[in-house]
Amino acid sequence: MVKKTLFLAAAFFALAFLSGCDDSALLDDAREAGTNRVMATVNGVPLMSETLEMYIATWGEEYEKNHEPVTYDLLKKMRTQKLEQMINEELVRQRLKECSMTVSEEEIKAHISEMIDDLGGSDNFINYLQERGYVTLEELEKNVREDILALKVFTKDMGIKEPTEEDVKKCYEEVRQALVVPARIWLSHIQVSFDKRMLPDGSKEVYADEYLRYIKDQIEHKYISFAKAAREYSSCRSSQHDGAVGMIMETDNATVPQEIHDAAFKLAVSNVSDVVVSPLGAHLLYVTRREEAHTNTYEESKLLLLQFLARDALEKNRDEWLLFLRNRADIHYNEIP
Repeated sequence: MVKKTLFLAAAFFALAFLSGCDDSALLDDAREAGTNRVMATVNGVPLMSETLEMYIATWGEEYEKNHEPVTYDLLKKMRTQKLEQMINEELVRQRLKECSMTVSEEEIKAHISEMIDDLGGSDNFINYLQERGYVTLEELEKNVREDILALKVFTKDMGIKEPTEEDVKKCYEEVRQALVVPARIWLSHIQVSFDKRMLPDGSKEVYADEYLRYIKDQIEHKYISFAKAAREYSSCRSSQHDGAVGMIMETDNATVPQEIHDAAFKLAVSNVSDVVVSPLGAHLLYVTRREEAHTNTYEESKLLLLQFLARDALEKNRDEWLLFLRNRADIHYNEIP
């Protein structure tokens, strides 16, 4: 399916750092590389060695943990790539600062709303932010603002014309199959291990099957809500979110174990399942929302397709744009990595 929520930061700057560095002494040198030096200047703005060395040290430790000791040649290559990345980022940052274009709050809200929808709801959205290190929503909004602004400035600098209605309709016909939205559900669950445990009322020690059947009986007689039962009795970290797993598509069998997937898609909304056993443990399932499979209409897809065409143009022309920015800039190297 065409993705709506790709950050330009990733499109412009993310380099495929899939290689490694020399022995641990090299990383120690990177950490303790003397004073904070000016590596290069971009239109007079200094790029400091501290930023580069901190990145290299963190990257190198992670690489050596998962792969092998870093070589000298690879470390040198990584440092060079990182410096060039820092220069490109500063060039774009300066270009965005000097242009007179603006991004409205409505554009930012619309973009974030699409992200929430793509990720399957607010719980998944919050998890997404946490996994990527966003402490506040304001940090994300700042990145989204820069993302949209960068796309606008890129379009202007490269003379990219707005897609016509004919362009969008042609694109819709080409990707119509990709716009089919499979049936999807929003799933919550209570998960326990197979070990013996006391019933919630402390009456006796039982195995998972009887333990969960007892909890299901309490939920169905409205002595406790599913959300509260998940918070109190589930061993899954989803218990922190009332047992919410998030959105699952019928075509995606890899997201959850097959046993859970099959039982969940047979379950009516707001009903508690019988006990389901998977490699993860024993579960009670609860579907909070369901959408049947459908194909988005042209009108429903129009905004998505406009964004797709704009980002497609970006992907094809980003190197030329960076070259355009470099050619008009005063870049001075003080130190070659």
